[in-house]
Amino acid sequence: MAHHAASLHALAGDGFLPRPSLGKRILTALSVRRSRLDLSQLGDDQLRDIGLTRDQVTQEIARPIWDVPRNWRR
Repeated sequence: MAHHAASLHALAGDGFLPRPSLGKRILTALSVRRSRLDLSQLGDDQLRDIGLTRDQVTQEIARPIWDVPRNWRR
């Protein structure tokens, strides 16, 4: 039976990723909000230093708080 479960995980691509707890999801959402607010405060020279444009920042801060990169969800 364990062999069968391992095969199913391999077929899923990323393997089995349990859903983070509610507390972890809330902390991630707050971290995303804080990061986006910090990003919005950077000047054009600072944005250029990190390779972003003002347009990219505007798009990023307009995203919903729960819309985070997949690697942040682990």
